Amino acid sequence: MRLLFLLLLGCTADHHSSRGRDALDAHDLFAAEKHFRAALGRDPNHLEALSGLGWVYLLAEQHDAASAAFGHCLSVSPKEVECLRGSAGVASAQGNPAQAKAQLNKAVAQAPLDARVQSSMALLELSSGDLEAAASRYRALIDREPGRAEYRLGLAEVYLRSKDYAGALKQVEVGLEDKSAPSRSRAMLLQGQARALVASASRHLDPDDCEGSSEAVLAWLSAAETAASAARATGVGLPDLVEVDRRVRRQRARVGEVCPN
Repeated sequence: MRLLFLLLLGCTADHHSSRGRDALDAHDLFAAEKHFRAALGRDPNHLEALSGLGWVYLLAEQHDAASAAFGHCLSVSPKEVECLRGSAGVASAQGNPAQAKAQLNKAVAQAPLDARVQSSMALLELSSGDLEAAASRYRALIDREPGRAEYRLGLAEVYLRSKDYAGALKQVEVGLEDKSAPSRSRAMLLQGQARALVASASRHLDPDDCEGSSEAVLAWLSAAETAASAARATGVGLPDLVEVDRRVRRQRARVGEVCPN
């Protein structure tokens, strides 16, 4: 009877964990933490709530707290894929790629075809500088789910680091069509768009053809400012946007110096 009563009230651990996951997708970290903690108040070993809380802390860059949440999860279920992924994310954020790879290898052993695991592996390859391996893995994921924003975001980052800005912009454009993408993914796509536009602008200013090049460069810089503003409008805090703003100002100043008229 008590279980039925809790179900009717919508107060089960599963209920709170589901609401926490929705809040996490919206990048509302405060609400997500609140719901995951409510779930753990009902079931201290609730795996989804433990992994969700770990991701909240990892996104908030509270690495010790994230490690504790994922560690608790793995003490309850050592083969839990989501917590192995999360533990790898903490290790990577703390500059320990070998430990991250070890945790991801355990996740692969449990779920070799799991898209989340493959995406985490691609991200580790990307952060380690193995752009070719990361690109190959992201392309394989895109073949499975062509419209998924997160995979387009990963491939766009590969192109950005390879200085293929046109390729990055194409991936961003497709990724932004995914209306179901979490707010953080959308914000990061817009940030990537701004970065690619600024980088493209810096390449195309021609002092010998100010009339033909400066107008296009200024248009790219305006588009970059628009993309950065849209990224901020998502409510997701992205520190790299400050660098985007700085580069836009620097490029505008350069246009004024090189092509003053």
